[in-house]
Amino acid sequence: MCGAHAAVRSLVKEMVDQYDRPTVVDMEAGLEHLSRGTTRNVDCLLAVIEPYFKSMETGARVCELAKELGIQKVFGVANKVRHAEDEKALHEFCERRHVELLGFIPYDEALLEAERAGVAPLDYDRTSLAVLAIADLAQKMTNSNSLPLEVDAVVD
Repeated sequence: MCGAHAAVRSLVKEMVDQYDRPTVVDMEAGLEHLSRGTTRNVDCLLAVIEPYFKSMETGARVCELAKELGIQKVFGVANKVRHAEDEKALHEFCERRHVELLGFIPYDEALLEAERAGVAPLDYDRTSLAVLAIADLAQKMTNSNSLPLEVDAVVD
């Protein structure tokens, strides 16, 4: 896997250096891409965190390691949030672990249906709750008035 990580690391660096546009990279969940330096050249990292303990722990650790590696803009994004208790648990956990939550994406059956149909969620149902929440998150990230950053990587 070292070769694969080196290739992705080089590709990300080239994209960040040569293009004046955000680059979004969806990486496998976990810490390996951080420990192997795959995210070395990113400006921003999003850790997608689901409302169960193992995911929250992994997300917090990803955020900690990303900051230790010098990534300046590190945020959590809550995913598959089903109800107020999920949202409360995520808020409380992230507050204790000093993870700044950037947004919440609700659990949405439309995403499963899109996966079964083999199409992107946006193409399947652009009015689904999750698609709308992701669009809001993207708008928030690119609106310099609300959040001063340009996205270069998304880690899931």
